[in-house]
Amino acid sequence: MNRITKKESSNARQYAIEILNYLQNNLAAKYIFSYKLVGSAVWNTILRDKEDYFDIDYQILLTKNSKGDLSNATKIKNDFFNCLNNYFKNKKYIKVENSTTAITLINTVEKYSIDFVIIKTFPDNNLIIRRNNKKQSSINEFTWNELKKFNNAYEKMDLLSSAEKSDLIENHVLPRKAREKLKNDGDPTKKSSCEILIEEINNYVSRKFNN
Repeated sequence: MNRITKKESSNARQYAIEILNYLQNNLAAKYIFSYKLVGSAVWNTILRDKEDYFDIDYQILLTKNSKGDLSNATKIKNDFFNCLNNYFKNKKYIKVENSTTAITLINTVEKYSIDFVIIKTFPDNNLIIRRNNKKQSSINEFTWNELKKFNNAYEKMDLLSSAEKSDLIENHVLPRKAREKLKNDGDPTKKSSCEILIEEINNYVSRKFNN
């Protein structure tokens, strides 16, 4: 599988920022949020999948200055989804999907996708919107779920030397990601890029200090 450089993903990242700014302007009456790039694009570990697509991930971080009802996860998710769906309704090369956790934009021409997940980080919690297994009146229902904590894995990575970080990424993270991307989306053993990175950091640090 081909690795995507930062230069090769720059168009997708720039387009994501344009979309996020559009959302901020058009949903300002209800929601105030910041955003950040997360996952593979941050650590330069993006790979194309077996269909030759690659993906990047952003978190939408709702702030306490929002004026809408932040308890209703279904309404929040649908407000964001409908806003994007309306914006892209005449752009046939862009598909908008309302998935279990993310709102996904798929560019079928440039062959990349952008995942936006909605998170609430106040007053003292860390919650993410996820779809329930049940459905109500044939409409997708979403709820707030506690965001999985990954202890101090990123802090551990920061303590590694440049050579160790390179070894971790090139010889452990990327090969693992390549194997995972060969799995079907419905495979219950398939893990996200973020999960893979966290696990490999912890494994690497554990080996380093136990040898």
